[in-house]
This record gives sequence, C-alpha cells and structure tokens, in this order.
Amino acid sequence: TVAPSFQGTGLGRLLVDAALAEAGARGIREVYLLTTTAAAFFEHLGFQQVLRDTITGPVRQSEEFSILCPASAVVMRRGQISLWR
Repeated sequence: TVAPSFQGTGLGRLLVDAALAEAGARGIREVYLLTTTAAAFFEHLGFQQVLRDTITGPVRQSEEFSILCPASAVVMRRGQISLWR
C-alpha cells in the first residue's frame, strides 16, 4: 500500500513497474496479486480479475492465498510481463 500522502504521485506505478521488470528478468511470464482495496488501480495497469476458484498450483498454495488474505480479496492476473512505457 502506498501511503496516502504519496498517492497520486506515480509512486505506485513505479513500484509495479519495478516488480514487473524483476519478474520479466527472471523469466516469469504472468503475475498474480490479491487486493481488497486497489482493483481499479491494477486494472489500469493491465491486470485482470480472475475467479478465485480457477487458481491452481503455487499461487493457490501460497500463504497469501490460503491464509493471509481474506476470501473477499480480489484475485488479479497479468500476463505478457513487460514494461509498457
């Protein structure tokens, strides 16, 4: 979460860019996230909501997915990892 005083400054976008660049450099081609507050922000950055029941493998087995995030959290996916600037 970006502190309210920094929201709207582009910091969130920079953080997402850095994370996606790192993922791309590691050969990762899709990224998943869970959010309870920022679905619209991530949709603007190319993430799409996916049904929780369709998630399998390591994402489903993660602590975030199975324990830490509430069942009400929105699951989002972005494929084709690359910077879009």
